[in-house]
Formats: sequence, structure tokens, C-alpha cells
Amino acid sequence: MIDPMNLTTILLMALVTYLTRIGGYVFLRNRTLSPKLSTVLERAPGCVLITIIALTS
Repeated sequence: MIDPMNLTTILLMALVTYLTRIGGYVFLRNRTLSPKLSTVLERAPGCVLITIIALTS
């Protein structure tokens, strides 16, 4: 039987992972991006972008 705290931790980690993966699409869906920003977003992995955002906040 799995410990309730471990199950909660796993579910929260899954939720955070999901939210970070769809976050960019949700926040940028109605915006027109410049060619330079489009190139950066296409070439940089999501984990690098999250790290940069977290460090600058």
C-alpha cells in the first residue's frame, strides 16, 4: 500500500509538470511573436526556459 504523502507528492509533481508543459501555449496563444522570439522558442528546450524564468524572477 502506498503512503498517502508519497501519493500526494507524485500527483503534485505530475500536475506541476503538466502545467509547465502547457503554460507556454496557454499564455502565448493569442500573441504574435517576433521572428527572433519564435526562433528562440523553437530552439530552446522547455527546461532551459523554465530555469531562466525562475532565476530572473
